[in-house]
Amino acid sequence: MFDQAVFVHGCWTEFLYFVRAKFAIFVADGIRMSSFSN
Repeated sequence: MFDQAVFVHGCWTEFLYFVRAKFAIFVADGIRMSSFSN
């Protein structure tokens, strides 16, 4: 049970990092696009 909890926590952490990276790229692209269009 403890091993499973550690495994789930590891997967969840990886998932959060993945989402955060995607969001950061999306935000950076949005800022770049808006600054170019001005």
